[in-house]
Amino acid sequence: MSVARELDVAVVGAGPAGAAAALAAARAGCSVVLFEARREPGDKPCGEGILPGGVDALRALGLDELVARGEPLERIRYVLAGGHELDVSLPRAGLALERPELERALYAAVAAEPGIELVREHAAAERRAQGFELCTPTRVVGARTLVAADGLGGGAAAWLCHPRLPARRHGLRARARSARPLERVEVHLGGGSEVYLTPLPGGRVNVAVLRDGAPPRGRPARTLLAEALAEHPRAAEPLGEWLGEPELRALPRPRARAPARAGAFLAGDAAGGIDPVLGCGVALALSSGLAAGRAAASVVSAGSGAPEREFARLVRRETAVRRRVAAGLLFLAAHPRLQLGFARTLGAWPALARALAAAVAGGSARAGP
Repeated sequence: MSVARELDVAVVGAGPAGAAAALAAARAGCSVVLFEARREPGDKPCGEGILPGGVDALRALGLDELVARGEPLERIRYVLAGGHELDVSLPRAGLALERPELERALYAAVAAEPGIELVREHAAAERRAQGFELCTPTRVVGARTLVAADGLGGGAAAWLCHPRLPARRHGLRARARSARPLERVEVHLGGGSEVYLTPLPGGRVNVAVLRDGAPPRGRPARTLLAEALAEHPRAAEPLGEWLGEPELRALPRPRARAPARAGAFLAGDAAGGIDPVLGCGVALALSSGLAAGRAAASVVSAGSGAPEREFARLVRRETAVRRRVAAGLLFLAAHPRLQLGFARTLGAWPALARALAAAVAGGSARAGP
């Protein structure tokens, strides 16, 4: 086992949060090591919509060309029980982009950044008197700071985490040809599941299904998809030929954590996550990863204390209202009789609707520490 030189920043996990953190730290002049056991950019069940805060982060990372390849998202339509509709305008345009394309672009940016060493191995992190030690099967790396971006189930910075909770929600994702134009994200609430439709470039639609509880053992994902669309027949109307097989996975339960302490930062879902009913996971991963990389660079240059506090405030500001909105949507999904009253309330109070849309959209990445 080899022992590498001391580096400024170690990042565990090369998903959107980890890649953004590594790029931000390297561009601030830090030496960065990025650990990721996957050999290729990944894919997973995902709504594939990036809310405006995530688009801000992509632009801050210099990925304007990637943003231009996506499908602009300006409105979200909530289809409620009984067919009632609620249209919400985003304060700035979001983006629809397939997860593999997003990750390929981030991997390419990481590979082109001279200050980043990509290590394709799993790493376990330990605290030292000064900094951190990252151990893989073949090497030990020392780092002044650490960004854990290894998801809800990760434990790269276990001392900042609460015990893992069992999954109580499941997600399913499929892609289809568009049978008719879909101009906005649609969220169909009510019944035993929620169905999300996101228009993708090239006349395709991403279909995401969320449901409570574990699916019956042995029931195929395609059957579960058909059952969800039978519950929400309007969601099936814009869907044509299916593209590949649907994917199903358990969703670890979001939990609050300490976002930062003594040079260690949690980014993306590792910072606690928000129920995917809100569709802000990728945006929050990008914006929190960008902020974590900048904060780690501040620790390297100026020392611990203020960077951790500022990052923790940023994460709490970006997540607190979103958690409440997500909880409200889940409550409405389970109580269809209340949905019409909620829609009428937002119709009568447009300022409230705009405030909720702004909270969901997220703030500018340039406001990070």
